[in-house]
Amino acid sequence: MARVHPRAPWILVPALALLALASGAGAAPDALPLYRLHIEAGPLRELTAFREGILDVAFLPPDRRLWIPAEFEADGERYPVRIRIRGDLPAHWREDKHSYRVKFDDRLFRGRREINLIVPWDKHYGVELLQTGIARDLGLASFSGRFVDLVINDENVGLYYENEHPTREFLERIGLPASSIFTFASNWTLYLSKPYHHVMFAKPGSREFPPISSVGQIKQRRTYDPRDPALAHRQLEYATEFFELLCEGSREEIAGRAGRFLDLDGFARYVALQDFLGTSHGMGLNDNTRLYLDPTTGLFEFMPWDTRLMSLRERLEAKAGDLDALLEPSDTTFLELLNAVPGLRAHRDALLRGLVIEGEAYRARLAGIHDGLVARHPEDERLRKRSAELDQMFRDNLEVLAAYLDRPAGASR
Repeated sequence: MARVHPRAPWILVPALALLALASGAGAAPDALPLYRLHIEAGPLRELTAFREGILDVAFLPPDRRLWIPAEFEADGERYPVRIRIRGDLPAHWREDKHSYRVKFDDRLFRGRREINLIVPWDKHYGVELLQTGIARDLGLASFSGRFVDLVINDENVGLYYENEHPTREFLERIGLPASSIFTFASNWTLYLSKPYHHVMFAKPGSREFPPISSVGQIKQRRTYDPRDPALAHRQLEYATEFFELLCEGSREEIAGRAGRFLDLDGFARYVALQDFLGTSHGMGLNDNTRLYLDPTTGLFEFMPWDTRLMSLRERLEAKAGDLDALLEPSDTTFLELLNAVPGLRAHRDALLRGLVIEGEAYRARLAGIHDGLVARHPEDERLRKRSAELDQMFRDNLEVLAAYLDRPAGASR
């Protein structure tokens, strides 16, 4: 599937087309796909003991992962797989349901090498799925997802969110050439023991905490062409050069050179999407960043991942009602880009205005997703309660964004 790169100030599918997003969510209650995992007694005991051993862990480091053999079944087809508990934080493993990573080593599953089966509350239920639809409308490459029901050894463990892990097969399926995808780590998410190409860096401090705020890494995922390792290393050097520009370059240098590294139009679209949902989760070079290097243009492109719905009203209160400061990124690299590149903020605001104009249609889409899930799982009180909270938060956010956009002309720098 080829990407679309709209270049007009605003291109958005009609609101009714949102209801036709291919994902399986929002369909009839009995239409969710059913996946099965078959795990032999020995590996299951290993996984159970592993999970019990991490119950009090606040963060699961990359070198503390247990893979076990299993069999995956969908639509009557069976696949030998490896699985593990996935996720860095306890939300994925402390409750009765656990998130899983599934690897298809011998035979791809519908063109997929790896998928994630994620506890739905971690994705704010329908929010991540809504985000993928908005990303498509904005012309951003994204990680499609859908809701499924999961059965493990004949026990129905209920609702999960499925999305595809970044792999070469993923890039091929969405029409992108094989190339590096970069993720950034800081302190507690370091990848020291992982067999990725990576470089260490010192993140610059602020005026309050000079000269270094933290130590981190640029991690290079193995989505590049393995037949050309030299190119992969050059891409890592290129990512390092870009990061150094953002961290150490003057505002004038960033303004003059950022466009040589980054698809600035795509960046504005990415930021508008994050701001529309009020999230700070992917608003920086962090472990939720997916930065793809397009080898045909030599430009980096941000790919939305793990987007949350967060309260803009609470953020505005924390900023003492200062609308001008409402959407200021806390990450210094994003802030420097918006401050340095002429017209970038205004472009972001124009895109954001288009999203707010269609805001009620998007809110209805989210409500439709949640209504379908509640109908499918009426026993899930957490889903019912959280859905109502997220709907109200969406309404509140639209009001706050409207006030932000109605500020006096010229307020946006």
